[in-house]
Amino acid sequence: MSRSTVWTMALIACAAPAWAETRADVWQGEIGKLPVVVELSGEGSLNGQYFYRKHLRDLELQGVRDGSGVHLQVRDRDDRITERWELRERGGALEGQWQAGKRKLPVRLQRVDLEALRAGKDGERYRRGGGEVGAYDALRLSELSLQRGRSAEFQGHRLQWWSEPRSGMHLFTVESGYDQATRSRLNRILEQRLWRSALDALQCRSAENSEFEQNVTPRLLDRRFLSVSLMSSYYCGGAHPDFSDSPLNLDVRSGRELDLQDVLWLGQGRPPAADAERRDYDDPEYRRLRDYRDDTLAPWIVGTLRKLRPQDMAAPAKPDEGCDYSDPQVWNLPIWHLQPGGLYVGPYFARVARACEYPEWSVIPWKLVERHPGAALKAK
Repeated sequence: MSRSTVWTMALIACAAPAWAETRADVWQGEIGKLPVVVELSGEGSLNGQYFYRKHLRDLELQGVRDGSGVHLQVRDRDDRITERWELRERGGALEGQWQAGKRKLPVRLQRVDLEALRAGKDGERYRRGGGEVGAYDALRLSELSLQRGRSAEFQGHRLQWWSEPRSGMHLFTVESGYDQATRSRLNRILEQRLWRSALDALQCRSAENSEFEQNVTPRLLDRRFLSVSLMSSYYCGGAHPDFSDSPLNLDVRSGRELDLQDVLWLGQGRPPAADAERRDYDDPEYRRLRDYRDDTLAPWIVGTLRKLRPQDMAAPAKPDEGCDYSDPQVWNLPIWHLQPGGLYVGPYFARVARACEYPEWSVIPWKLVERHPGAALKAK
């Protein structure tokens, strides 16, 4: 798992409300004549969100369910009530009234059966983001479409660029350089990544004064690997804007997304389980991965880069002045992608030193990586 994936998971865990851990009911229907999608979680106390299909941006819902029905509110940043919903459940539907100020409109919502949608005639629209995307976001993605853009040659392959206008996200598919079966396998993954980027952008832009931009840079396309950087700059609410690269590194032969230890493995025996990153902190596989990164990977990266780039890796003359790339702790969870010249690894610094991240020079040549090959590098 890449460091950017860990960041994303941590951001979701920190930003998501408590109700995100419980099962959510998803409904679709209309407020007046305006189509909406609604997600609600909880029993007595309710939390959720909804979006208008026209805008696709979230509005937060809070309320209660009691003997008289479902009572919801939307509040602004100053905690003033801007909307009230009074609903009752009848025959599997939620019906009632929406009110904003003096304006009142009828509401009718039907529960969403995502599996039925995915199995239906237009099922592809609801499978775009993959199986991990829930009903609420699957319906949001179903509203989007792709536009064909320019074609370009890259490392002996023709790339077809696509954009999603409502989110502003873009990515490419591969149109030559591999056989048809390989292209189809890779392009399914690339298209799914584009849909997920669009979803990230729409979710982020639901926050007030928010921004989300993404620059896509293909890095490597050869017989073994496809590697592409997706550098996002975003402000989704909170104290500060941020940025991060979320590289997509694929094994061309299998279509599998790679972990760093699939390419570079410095440990003894087998690498930690593929899902070790997502396990509990006290799980043996998680601890083994953590210890490998702290005790083996980071020191090796520092020692290797010191030999390759001694001036860049020199500690600053004064503490807290300059970028201290000699500190192994900034390399134990590196961002990485693949280049024709080798393996790029990037350090992770605290927020006050984020400008130190993504140096251009931290590339480990293939001849050094191949001395410690992971399973994907060993495969013929």
